[in-house]
Order: sequence, then C-alpha cells, then structure tokens
Amino acid sequence: MTNKLDITVAVDLSSESALVSPQGKLTVRNVPSLIAVARRAGSFGYGLDTVVDLRKLTAAEPEAVAMIRDSGWQGSHLLGAGKAGRVRAA
Repeated sequence: MTNKLDITVAVDLSSESALVSPQGKLTVRNVPSLIAVARRAGSFGYGLDTVVDLRKLTAAEPEAVAMIRDSGWQGSHLLGAGKAGRVRAA
C-alpha cells in the first residue's frame, strides 16, 4: 500500500495568499513533495502569504511535521499541528 498524499493549492491574488491543503497520510517520504509545492505556491506572486493547512490529513508522522517546521520556507503559516508535531482534527 502506498502512502498517497493529495495536495490542493488555492491562490487568491486579491488577498495575496496561497492555501496549500494536503489530504491523506503525511510521512517523512512524501513531506519533501509537500514542502516543494508550498514553496512553489508562494512563488506565484511576489509576497504571497503561504498557509499550509494540515487539518485534512488522515494521519501524520511527527517527524514529517517537524521537517516542515524546520524546512525554512518563508512567509508561511502552518495550521493544524500541535506543539509536539501532532495533527489536530478539524
């Protein structure tokens, strides 16, 4: 069984924001793809505020959430992750 991660990106140029919403299971193997998508979403326009919303995930490895926090992508917010890297239910 594969750990498929579906990622939806919604860009709102009027409010200068991009919402990245992954669904499925977040693992250390697929988190680099999520980080790449989040970085690309923020590059659609200068100064886009990128928000990654983890609340639709079915599961997430704490190490994967830590990788997102430690990745250094700028101008963004991480929703749905608790202090210990656990994903909160929506």
